[in-house]
Amino acid sequence: MANLEILIPKQVGFLSPLVQIILVSLLFVVTIVWQYKEYRQTGKTWGGYYPLHTSSFFAAIYEEVIFRGFIFAWLLNVYSLFGAIVISSLLFGLWHLKNIFYMEKKALIYQMLYTGFVFGPIASLITFYTGTIWLAVIFHFCNNLLAVSSLNFIAKKQR
Repeated sequence: MANLEILIPKQVGFLSPLVQIILVSLLFVVTIVWQYKEYRQTGKTWGGYYPLHTSSFFAAIYEEVIFRGFIFAWLLNVYSLFGAIVISSLLFGLWHLKNIFYMEKKALIYQMLYTGFVFGPIASLITFYTGTIWLAVIFHFCNNLLAVSSLNFIAKKQR
């Protein structure tokens, strides 16, 4: 897999590049609407953890470009598939340390472990087997929306 080839949308099963772009766009809009609604209610986004800033809307895209599009793809040239998955996923987990300013320590540790040991390997395998990052971007948006809805559900239940 050449480094930059995986940045190009490709036909994956019934998902044409156009369908993938439409899905990414729709999920992006859903994310913006959801976060705007939450911001209006709580003054924060992503389950009440983060102050509003546009980078959180783009996280699924830029994190997949960085961690699967560049880092994972490059590591595949140097290491085995297993090694590339482990290293890129651990780096992805460590990347979430940036949230230390917004999250409680326990939640942050959970997020880092989840992204490093569960989400990262799954996204890497999706990228490897499809030959493109765009299904991992779709997966990432869905994962984030599910996480936010779970956090909102738990927060409402605790009130």
